[in-house]
Amino acid sequence: MDPDDIHFDNERLNHNSDDDGQTPPPGSLGRESVGEAASNIAAASTPISVTGHSQSAQSAGSRRRSWVWKHSTIVKNFKNAQGIDLGPKAVCNYCPNTYTCASSGGVGHIERHLNNIHKKFKHTVVEFGGESDTVGGTSNFVYSQSSMREGLARYVVAAEQPFTFGDDIRFEYFVKHYLQPLFSKVSRNTTRSDSLKAFIEVRKILISEIAELGSLISFTSDMWSGRNDLGYISVTAHYIDSNWILNKKIIAFRLMEYPHNAMNIFQCIMGVFREFEIVDKVFSITFDNHSANTSSIDLFQQNLTISHAGQFFHVRCVCHIINLVVQDGLKPIGPQIEKIRDAILYIATSLARQQEFEGLCVSYNVKPKKIKTDVKTRWNSTFLMLKSCRNHTDVISAYVNSKYMRTDGGLTRADWNIAFEFMNFLKKIYAATLACSGVRYPTTCLVLNHLYNMSHTLKSHRMKPNFVAACKSMEDKFNKYFKNMPPIFIVASAMDPRIKVRGVEKLLNGIGENLGITLPSTSTVTTLLTSIYASYESKFACTATAAAPCSSSINDPCSTSNNDNDPSWFLISGPGSSETCSRSELTQYLEINLVTTEDLQSFDILAWWKKTEKTFPILSIMARDLLTPPVSSVASESAFSASNRVLDERRSRLAPDILDCLICLKDWEDACLGIQKCHPRDEFRDYFSDSDIDAD
Repeated sequence: MDPDDIHFDNERLNHNSDDDGQTPPPGSLGRESVGEAASNIAAASTPISVTGHSQSAQSAGSRRRSWVWKHSTIVKNFKNAQGIDLGPKAVCNYCPNTYTCASSGGVGHIERHLNNIHKKFKHTVVEFGGESDTVGGTSNFVYSQSSMREGLARYVVAAEQPFTFGDDIRFEYFVKHYLQPLFSKVSRNTTRSDSLKAFIEVRKILISEIAELGSLISFTSDMWSGRNDLGYISVTAHYIDSNWILNKKIIAFRLMEYPHNAMNIFQCIMGVFREFEIVDKVFSITFDNHSANTSSIDLFQQNLTISHAGQFFHVRCVCHIINLVVQDGLKPIGPQIEKIRDAILYIATSLARQQEFEGLCVSYNVKPKKIKTDVKTRWNSTFLMLKSCRNHTDVISAYVNSKYMRTDGGLTRADWNIAFEFMNFLKKIYAATLACSGVRYPTTCLVLNHLYNMSHTLKSHRMKPNFVAACKSMEDKFNKYFKNMPPIFIVASAMDPRIKVRGVEKLLNGIGENLGITLPSTSTVTTLLTSIYASYESKFACTATAAAPCSSSINDPCSTSNNDNDPSWFLISGPGSSETCSRSELTQYLEINLVTTEDLQSFDILAWWKKTEKTFPILSIMARDLLTPPVSSVASESAFSASNRVLDERRSRLAPDILDCLICLKDWEDACLGIQKCHPRDEFRDYFSDSDIDAD
């Protein structure tokens, strides 16, 4: 008989036993593993049913109701190791013991065996693949090799383990002796096949989920070169589901054919759109500032039906723009930063010097620490490096200046003062980078606030002697990208009930005054918002329910005072004119009181729109689309951190389809378990984890 035909509950494997139903002595199974013994016996035996009930008993109309049949399986025509047919036998699910199972013989002997030998199995586990039953108030587990293989494959992918994980003899020993005796190790090729199977099944579910969405989808994409010198492109989908939860799913991690030009980028991403059947659901795509990405936008707009004349389609990565702004600002204070960087590098690159430095820390009565350097091209690492040095400036200067003399006079207190002054200057910019890199909450409605904070910081430092040149360089770069403010930031901010048109007006005016530029006026913002709403109203008015009467007293239940630590919210909460237009949903929304909250971090804009969805049925659809686009490509770039670990030196020959499976399935599993971060953790924070970088 084919072993695949041997199944009960969830295809459990059986164990061998001796003739008289007693536990065989240790070693009596020779060198067979438990799984091998089960396979051999199963091949020679016939199960009675998938529920532990005897076929003969069932045919007679009787049913076996005892709890022992959740832990034992009846095998018809059971054969012993010599091939002798012993007739029906009850086989313990946890050991090779067999017992008589006549319907009139009782089950006391099986109960005693389970209570004395397998009590821990009796009370601990959950049954797979069927209705759970309870014994003594606990659920019962029925082991399934197929379920185990699926779970193992998902774990291997999500935990970034090698395919050989389940084939390791030490892992097999651990599981068999401490978790499940029926476990049979899984080969590398089997785990690989199971991973692909799981990937295909989950992708089908994801495609069905996307097909049922009532909203549009936004995307981020970026390119990466692996250790095997091949180029890859990542495509990440972002959408708000019917429960108003912002989802982020990596839907493709594909090999990118050379050359990496606009046409190949377009063709690769369009292939993904067609594969997931979402060509007609594309709202926007977020790229970094690579010229090929920008050039591909025209190809998308020519071949896709894009809403709102494409004015929201292309979103430039705000975090990349901020990096360009700060890099220009670092140049004027380069000499001071370079002196500190050289001093830290001098200590960090020698174990002997590191030990001497730690000894000097003790004499200065400060906590010894390992000095770590920054990455020149990553300004956030320079920012964190300076924060990590705040309590050790005197020790660093004393040690370095005593070891070698620089022609410029060595590291001085003035150098540290300038560096720390610039570090404090960068606080708001660093906060903006972290906030805009979020992937599990809307970011389009946050950009104007953080751009205002940045402009406020530039204005307040513009006249300080050490910042004149830095601010001038940063303002020029800032104006280059934001003088023509992207419309998506304006309308998305208006969809934030804490901001709306009045707040947008104040933020735009404030940014313009701080930087001396002209940004859209209130009338322009109102006209833009009204035209967008009109397009949604014409499309959804016939299907949306009528809006409920909207009172000017509608507010958020947690609304209190504003947070004075953020200049943008202080600006918005001030007096201003109210909006007036026709009594549409948009007008009713704009006329309600501003929603404010004491702790801005706790306000959930998606929860607010979910609560008022029935009040604003059309406007909520509009808000869902406008709040979805991410303002940075960090979501796609985070895939490269995982791929850099997966495609390491030992696995550089992974086939492209397997890499696609590993990266996507891991992301989907993380999303399912709820362990995706609200924003990608700054990769340098762990690097400086032994410092007080989180202190003010």
